[in-house]
Amino acid sequence: MARRSRMLDEAITIGRRELDFLVAGDVYEAERLAQSRERILDEAVNGLSPDSLKLLADKLVEMKSLHDEITGEARKLKQSLKQDLTSMKRQNRRIAGYSYGAGNMPRLAKERFINKKG
Repeated sequence: MARRSRMLDEAITIGRRELDFLVAGDVYEAERLAQSRERILDEAVNGLSPDSLKLLADKLVEMKSLHDEITGEARKLKQSLKQDLTSMKRQNRRIAGYSYGAGNMPRLAKERFINKKG
């Protein structure tokens, strides 16, 4: 039981580091840590009886609240990325409109016209 308790402590420590990386925007390192945390948690709770789970309940509750924080931060990061992509899309459309208005015609549009003179 003490071994599993130490494993949960390690998973909580990894989860805190994962949260720090998410806050910093390093999703690749956060993903690596998330996989490690998942492996440790699976190993720690696999095959435990309900009575044993009750003994580890405090750590499991702490792990769940940490997981909720990680998920919330990931959602914020996703929303921020979505807003950035939408903004870039609008900016590209605007720039394309300025380019077209300045007389620059897209290559595909030029190739559509037929040269009748030969």
